[in-house]
Amino acid sequence: MIDTFTEILTQKTKKMGLRTAAMMADLLNISEDSAYRRIKNPQSLKADELMKLAKEFDIDLNTLAQTNLNWLSGQYKPLNFETYTSTDFYKELEVKLDRCIHLPHSQITYGAKEIPFFYYMWFPALSAFKTFIWNREFIKNPKFHSGPFTFNNGQESFHIKLAEKYLKVASHEIWSYETLYSTLYQIQHYKECGMFENEEIFKKVMHEYDMLVELIHNQAEAGVKLNPYVPNLRGAKYKLYFTPMINADNSMIFHTMKDKVAIVCSQMSGVVISECSKWVCSTEHWLQTCKENGTLLSQTGQGARNKFLVQDYKTKKKMLDL
Repeated sequence: MIDTFTEILTQKTKKMGLRTAAMMADLLNISEDSAYRRIKNPQSLKADELMKLAKEFDIDLNTLAQTNLNWLSGQYKPLNFETYTSTDFYKELEVKLDRCIHLPHSQITYGAKEIPFFYYMWFPALSAFKTFIWNREFIKNPKFHSGPFTFNNGQESFHIKLAEKYLKVASHEIWSYETLYSTLYQIQHYKECGMFENEEIFKKVMHEYDMLVELIHNQAEAGVKLNPYVPNLRGAKYKLYFTPMINADNSMIFHTMKDKVAIVCSQMSGVVISECSKWVCSTEHWLQTCKENGTLLSQTGQGARNKFLVQDYKTKKKMLDL
């Protein structure tokens, strides 16, 4: 399947008068030497790289997968507002969480381009804001283009059960500065553009984001997951890593005693969900590389933890006038 994919990609780039390696290097933000290595050895392409190339050049991964069902025991699902929505995606995640909860000794490894969305679900205004951005900016749902972001104070988080279930599964999370700051930039942009209906809603979203960061700090300090509304409730084991490396997309491995499932999700491209060793191994290898080149912030990493989640976070907020 991958060999066929690169053949189609090369044909398309040649028709456009482009050098395949130069195009791939620019799109994937890698060197041309790295691009040549991927062309010569297509198996080295990672899931998120395939997704980006497929989206850019309109290549249907599902059609290609049918030529070799042993290669891909899963699906590529383009996110949209009609056939595969964010709600559909959350339902699939809930199934995976239920399986992890049911099987003992399960673990999730999460390479986070943004703060894992499970945490947003604890906070209704912040969850609604992120859903608004996802639908407006990435999925391009026309229903979300009619006005600014608004929020009813009596509104509950629609997917809080995902947060409650994620609390019960041991996790290793790998964050970078981009993870922590991406939503801050979104809040700042919407504030400057007048896209909050009023100042009160802006302050509500910002306050809940501060609460989320404090929750993560406390979890990392304790080494277990916590419920922000039930102080004495301690969930599953938790490890947080900081890496200087940048995650191209949100990548997850759901690891149970019976199997491993890789989920690679891009807000702009779509979602790959697969038990195939290609996806699992390439995703695991990248996440392990990030860990090895990063710093453990949980329990013993007090200095690095406070710098990342307290000092640097406050500095960034002040710089953005938030």
